[in-house]
Amino acid sequence: MAVYRLTDRKFSRLWRRSKDYSDHEIRYLARKRGLEISAHKQVIQVLDPKSKKVVANFQEVAQALEADNRSERSRLLGALHS
Repeated sequence: MAVYRLTDRKFSRLWRRSKDYSDHEIRYLARKRGLEISAHKQVIQVLDPKSKKVVANFQEVAQALEADNRSERSRLLGALHS
């Protein structure tokens, strides 16, 4: 499941900067407010349908588990070479 973090909220106070959002949650909140969604690769933009201006930008957050697994793998490989 992809997790997104708010990168820029323009003038909207609907989203909080310190919270991680799922794709489903972003779509639900946008639909509730009558906003449109534009998704490209790892970025979601929320648009005002009347003015077509961006209300908020979200960027996909890299999973911390993958980074932990890489560092663990590197540590084990380093131990083998010692």
